[in-house]
Parts: sequence; C-alpha cells; structure tokens
Amino acid sequence: MKEFNAEKFCKDLVSLRGKETQDNFAKKLEIKRPTLSLLENGKQIPTIDLLSKICSMTGASADEYFIESTTDALVYLMGSLEESDKVKIEEMAERIRIKEKYELLAKRGRYVID
Repeated sequence: MKEFNAEKFCKDLVSLRGKETQDNFAKKLEIKRPTLSLLENGKQIPTIDLLSKICSMTGASADEYFIESTTDALVYLMGSLEESDKVKIEEMAERIRIKEKYELLAKRGRYVID
C-alpha cells in the first residue's frame, strides 16, 4: 500500500514558492493563504487537483509523492484507538486467525465446518 509523502511535498512546495509571499503564491494556485500555510507545514494534504497543478508547475510526476507504506494499516489504526478498543481488535484478530486455521483443516478434509 502506498502513502502520501507529506515531507517531500512540503519541502518541494516551499522550494517552489521561493521568496514569493504565501498570499501571492496561494493566488497562483487558486487556494487561500491559510490553506497554503497548512500544506507547507504538513498539516493538510493536497487535493488531487492541487497536486496535479503543482506537478504541472514543477514537471514532477504525482507518483513521486507516494511511497510504499512501512506501516500496516491495522497497526497505524491501533495507534489512534483507546486501549479498550485495541484489546477488542486483538481478540477479533485472534478469532479470525483461529477460524482461518479451521478452514484450512476443513479444506484438507479433516474437519467439517458449518
């Protein structure tokens, strides 16, 4: 799974703006100055249209801003959950693993599962 490389995008966006004011650069991008500030600080990711516009200005490919994820989506989600929810998800994951083992055995003809 790929994820957006906000760090690279922020760096490239600031570099692209150069010494131009955020207000003037935001007008060129047809966005508001506060939105540009959020984008430059990595607090917001660009829309596809905006990413495309920036890529057109730089000659870069949108693919350059996506990297292979190093974090499993479930692990990422677990970091933002309450502790009680994490326990429930871990229990459910264990039940799924057990069910998968029984299904594998059933395919081998050792057990019949309803």
